[in-house]
Amino acid sequence: MAISQAEAQPIGFLDQELAEFRSNRDLIKEHLDTTQRLLTESFSKALSPEFSEKLQESLKFEDVRQKVNQLYRGNQTGSSDSSKPCIIIVGQTKSGKSSFINELLGGTFVAQSQSPCTARVTRLTYSDRIYVLVRSKTGEQIGDVQYLEKPTIEEDLVKLKDEDRENDELISSTVEAGIKCEFLRHGIDIIDSPGLNENSSLDSLTLGAIDSFLPIIIYVIDSNSGITIAVQKDLTTIKKTVLGAEVFYLVTKMDVSKDTEQEANQPAQEIEEEKAERVFSKLQRLGYISPNETRDTCNKFLCVSCWKVRGFRRKKELMIKKNKLDPEALKEMENSKWVRRFEEVKTRILKFAQDQFRNLIVRSGDELMHIQSEILTLFMDRATNIKESNLRKEALYQIKSLEQETYQQSKSIVEKNRDELLRQAGLFFAERKPLILDEVRALKYSESVISADMSQKDIEKKCVDEIHALINDRIIASFFDFFKNHGLKGFDLKNLMAELEKDVNPTPAYQVLKKTMLMSYSVSLEELKLSCLGFIIFKIKFFVIKIVTKPGLVFSTSTPIQDPKWKKYQAEKYLEAINKNILVERLITWLKEWLEKQHREFLDNIASSEQLVESGMKLTEEERSEIKSLFPRVARLHMLTMDVISKYKYRGFRIDTEGNLGSGAQGEVFRVLNESGEPALAAKRIVSDEPSLDDIATEVYHSSVLEHDNLVHVVGVRLHKSKPDEKRWTVEIYMELMCCDAWNLMQRHRLPVRQRLKIGLELAKALQFLHSSELIHRDLKLANVLVSEDLRQVKLSDFGLVKSTGFVNRTLVGTPIYLAPELVRGESYHTSADVFSLGIALWYLFEGTGKRHPEYVEIMPSVGAILLASALDCRPTRLPNMSDQLWDLMESCWSGTPDSRPTAEEAVESLQKIVDSLES
Repeated sequence: MAISQAEAQPIGFLDQELAEFRSNRDLIKEHLDTTQRLLTESFSKALSPEFSEKLQESLKFEDVRQKVNQLYRGNQTGSSDSSKPCIIIVGQTKSGKSSFINELLGGTFVAQSQSPCTARVTRLTYSDRIYVLVRSKTGEQIGDVQYLEKPTIEEDLVKLKDEDRENDELISSTVEAGIKCEFLRHGIDIIDSPGLNENSSLDSLTLGAIDSFLPIIIYVIDSNSGITIAVQKDLTTIKKTVLGAEVFYLVTKMDVSKDTEQEANQPAQEIEEEKAERVFSKLQRLGYISPNETRDTCNKFLCVSCWKVRGFRRKKELMIKKNKLDPEALKEMENSKWVRRFEEVKTRILKFAQDQFRNLIVRSGDELMHIQSEILTLFMDRATNIKESNLRKEALYQIKSLEQETYQQSKSIVEKNRDELLRQAGLFFAERKPLILDEVRALKYSESVISADMSQKDIEKKCVDEIHALINDRIIASFFDFFKNHGLKGFDLKNLMAELEKDVNPTPAYQVLKKTMLMSYSVSLEELKLSCLGFIIFKIKFFVIKIVTKPGLVFSTSTPIQDPKWKKYQAEKYLEAINKNILVERLITWLKEWLEKQHREFLDNIASSEQLVESGMKLTEEERSEIKSLFPRVARLHMLTMDVISKYKYRGFRIDTEGNLGSGAQGEVFRVLNESGEPALAAKRIVSDEPSLDDIATEVYHSSVLEHDNLVHVVGVRLHKSKPDEKRWTVEIYMELMCCDAWNLMQRHRLPVRQRLKIGLELAKALQFLHSSELIHRDLKLANVLVSEDLRQVKLSDFGLVKSTGFVNRTLVGTPIYLAPELVRGESYHTSADVFSLGIALWYLFEGTGKRHPEYVEIMPSVGAILLASALDCRPTRLPNMSDQLWDLMESCWSGTPDSRPTAEEAVESLQKIVDSLES
């Protein structure tokens, strides 16, 4: 009889989370489909087929689609339910996986084998009626369902016989068990996997489970064995199988017996602390846990004792059975350290699961936003003329030169360290060898080494492997320390780039192109080190002499594995087999090969950008018109995608309606409180109709992708619709939290003139950056200039009217007092219109109170009259004590001839000299 998944559908903790996930996943896919359709069906009509094809290749849509499709992937564990999250329990044999599962579920559900065996993947799911069945690799039920009185899954059902280990059909089948258990009510299944590295078919099945829908991976580590080479291999394999996968590290067997305590002559608590720290620090050293984390702050590392919890559970069961429930004894047990810790494990795992859902949406959404940003950047570039294409060609040339220099410097660093690496290897074998031999002599084998059914030869081989693993660990630690402190200290590609690019014009177009290089050199320094070290150990094993017992060597026991002489002999043979010259040569070769590979990938990546620039040199008016109509549509998709991501990034944040920071024509600005109730961001709240969303989307796009010290950066957006059939939206734009605007600041405080002009200088720097990006702000005024509480940060805000120079028409927009005459007269205009506004802003900054206006403004009765005055070349008059240099700059800024005005870059240079000339 087949079991339908609907019968076992839980209603619990993660139901709402999963419903949200599915809804947002569908939105991401919808936005991806619409973006690609818009590009292929609409945008490509206005372009040459050749350019359209190259554009598609450059944007790498398929890579993004693959990541989005992963949100829909079905699991490979045999269950027909492809939309349920799974906790995948992975770990080496006898690490305590089964014990942990049983205590997590609060009973004996999974048989705990005392010896290693080949076992099938087991999936535990919630069901009111206990059952067990077997599913094939394709998810079809094999045989009948077994309904059970007791929830324990018999070992014989999971364990395979020796003759079945090569039977792919049997080994790839999955045992599924329906269990009535409170933890599984949370809407999550548990998968118990066999240990990796036992059988290729089982490995494939286990990795298939790990790569299932919504995998929540828990790796169980035996605290007595620690992070062995086998564990490292497992973790590397997992990371390769699921790119970007997070792993929860659970350390078991933490309890310390009285005998161990007496033998070590240490309190149990100290021994437990040492165990935990040894595993945690090793995970950090290998790059699996951030170096900034501690055991207290890390949310994906926890130590438990399943044995202690199991003892409490059995005592409680016995009390209930005998009807002798002792409340005091029960309370004491419930408050014991390991029982409380296990309750924390359950909470942590569920929170970890939530975080994985968030990460999946955010990662795929970020990838889609990156594509949309690239399209919009290309739109802007395409809408400008040949001059901008030439500038982009120049930026490409700068980046190629930069990469070539970085590549050559990096190779040089590697070669320069050859002698030092040899010296380091020599020191290791000269100085560390005696210490290692002492360590090997005192080595205690881990519990997983010896079992009753093993032959003497197998036991000796296992023990030798443990000795080799210890030596390998010491070699890794030695080279790691050298890399960290000496050898690769200067081998940081991103830092090298930062130094080399100081003289490069930092336009947004340049920033986008620079990512091409960083994407090529995408492996972090930590990953590079680990890869090199893994390569070293692989080569060490290649050179190892086959282990044989030395003839005539007399041991103190009949079984030599515990004899210090035997251990020392095996260690010496291993160390003798390692040739330091070959070791270092292999390491240097690998580093150079890695650099060469990254260099080739970079050249391939940037070639497509060069082709796009070359083919984008011509633009017809028809193309320009089509691009102008498509730009806001893509910008809206970009905003909608950001909205999906912001739901997760800023969950728990709320707008403080009592914390009003200001208001303007678009809406009001409020403080945003984080989950702890502390001010963290600011939010502009706008009530908008449907057509106006395009303008808001353009503002959100520009202010989120442009990053500069003098521009307010938008970090998120939320869109709310009160009723589905209404065409009114409430848009909340999340941005950096600043104190107030410069206009209100001057009205509240009398600042020194130097400090006020410094605000003008920072404002000019913001304009310089925008103009270098071929963008016009079009609403520059002091009310849009925000300052921090300590006045050290000055940022231009409100990008609602920002336009690419290729999109500008003759529409009259902006604040009348600041408007350039060419805008008022309905003439064409360029970036110099912003410089005119800068000149007016400087006059107000020098005036300093915000209570006085130019004479022609004060006598004008209406906005129309002010506009007319501007068109008739009315200008502010010189104020007392104003220096000649400042007055000359202002007059040149508000010149009636746009081409006579200074550029923003020239205004920055002049203002810098004026500010420097004033006394602090």
